[in-house]
Amino acid sequence: MNDFNPLDLSDRKILITGASSGIGRATAVYLSKLGAKLVLVARNEDRLNDTLDKLEGDGHIYIVADLIESDDLAYLFDEAVSDGVKLNGLVHSAGIPFAMPLKFLTKKRLIDVFNINYFAFIELARQYSKSKYNKGGSIVGVSSIASEKPRLCQTAYAATKAAMDISVQALSLELIKNDIRINTVLPGMINTDIIQVSKNQGLSMDSVGKRQIMGMGQPNDIASTIAFLISDMSNFITGRNLFVDGGSFLYLS
Repeated sequence: MNDFNPLDLSDRKILITGASSGIGRATAVYLSKLGAKLVLVARNEDRLNDTLDKLEGDGHIYIVADLIESDDLAYLFDEAVSDGVKLNGLVHSAGIPFAMPLKFLTKKRLIDVFNINYFAFIELARQYSKSKYNKGGSIVGVSSIASEKPRLCQTAYAATKAAMDISVQALSLELIKNDIRINTVLPGMINTDIIQVSKNQGLSMDSVGKRQIMGMGQPNDIASTIAFLISDMSNFITGRNLFVDGGSFLYLS
């Protein structure tokens, strides 16, 4: 019987930020189904517990943390490997959507968005790269189609995601010596809580269809792509920005 499965993650331990909702939660559930042991990170303990209850397998833990409270996240990784088992992967899904007209876009507001969407990503990668925390593996950052096709008032948000995308290209050159790959995924419009709020505010599915030829995406569409980048199936991919956008990049008007 052939039991070959390059998506098998039963020997992997993955840290996921933003695991309390949306793409982060969907990714946690998806990776658990592939056998991974997970370290879930988010600010809301109740929502982290909800995610934990949805996972398959055992040995998962969660850590309540605010990624912008500290400039040094070593404490987070110390706790993550306190059982003596190093990490095989990191998924940074934590982030904030942000739209604001230029006239209100102060330096403080810019910094607030960069703190979680970009600076935290770099600090997480910096800590993960330390040999005491990792056994090689893969880092995946959740970027956005906005980094290539920003919409009205997305100046700050698009800039944070574009910063992630270009940074993984540079970081891949440094991290490969530690047997670490690093990539981003660029989701289009995904049916998360944020989209539900937008629908309540008047976003129509017809308008989504005009922006994405495959219509609205689902969180598992992104989770499955992240699983691919975490797994051995992507062993020859690093420093890349992978579009998972339902064809929105083809819509030019």
